[in-house]
Amino acid sequence: MQNSAIDSYNKQIDGLRCFAVLGVLVFHFMYFENIFLARFPFGQGVNLFFVISGYLITKILLVSKEKIEEEKTTKRKVVAIFYFKRFLRIFPIYYLTIFFLLIIGFQNTRDVWVWLVTYATNFYISIDHFPYIGSFHHLWSLAVEEQFYLIWPFLILFIPKKYIERIIIGIILLALLFKITYYQYFGWSSAINALTISCADSLGFGALIAYWSLYRKSLIDKITKIRFVVLISFLPYIYFMIYPRKFDFITVVANNFLFSVTAFFIVMKASQVRFSSLTKFLLENKVALHLGKISYGIYLYHFFMPDFYNYMVEMFPNYFSSGTLFRIPFLLLSSIAFAECSWYLLEKPVMKFKGKFQYS
Repeated sequence: MQNSAIDSYNKQIDGLRCFAVLGVLVFHFMYFENIFLARFPFGQGVNLFFVISGYLITKILLVSKEKIEEEKTTKRKVVAIFYFKRFLRIFPIYYLTIFFLLIIGFQNTRDVWVWLVTYATNFYISIDHFPYIGSFHHLWSLAVEEQFYLIWPFLILFIPKKYIERIIIGIILLALLFKITYYQYFGWSSAINALTISCADSLGFGALIAYWSLYRKSLIDKITKIRFVVLISFLPYIYFMIYPRKFDFITVVANNFLFSVTAFFIVMKASQVRFSSLTKFLLENKVALHLGKISYGIYLYHFFMPDFYNYMVEMFPNYFSSGTLFRIPFLLLSSIAFAECSWYLLEKPVMKFKGKFQYS
């Protein structure tokens, strides 16, 4: 096992988080009349997050698995610390947000709160006859992440190492097969993109990067040295999804998969800190790194900002306009502002406890 570029902090991964969450903000807050811009995958920032998460979580677990085999720690300790650290990072601001909105009676919180507190939003939106879940819709991806965290540590830690690569590849193919089969039998449904098995291709691509980084470093080096490898991987997405053609089956079934292939090469290159020149600057400048650091808060709060803006227009009509030119900057900046406050007042102080618990 080679640990170079594995155990150290990676600026380019944090920079990718920044652009992933900014893409989601653009997708949710802006409308494009130009057909090419309208089809550009801004909303695929979610799948970029999944690939990043699959990479980072699998990297932690594989390195811990090595330490278990070296008898420097135990499976029980690794699992306990893994969940404790996930708890510290994710739960505090999530549950504070949900319980605050429940107390004030925001929208339909009192109707769907059980789905929210159990991280089952992705199941809710996958049931076609259920009403729209409102400003909680974006929480489906956080539900996917939590369900992934529940299963993945046990697969990685308890399955023999020689089978892990094949299992990861099998899970990627199984996710694609699930989407194809579901569409063939039931037609379009949110389940094709929102269930955990539907997102297992993105998460699996990230896991594959982690495995190759540790055990197939030469392969990673060869791939990341290919010129324009990211652009080449993006060409199928351009052909099927951006250029105005009619590919209903591929659009529905392979949209996320095609972008996840591109995200696979993006994250692979960033995992080895191989981006250079302008891309390196974009990923590693202080603004991008900070926004990447607070990206979880930005994502969590951003979908509530339109309601906050409408409230401000109602309360202060002389100062707030309903016009698009004023509304979009407000939504973007308020999402970041809420995340900033959340980071410094709650997340950062809580995160200090993570350093007191080591896997070995």
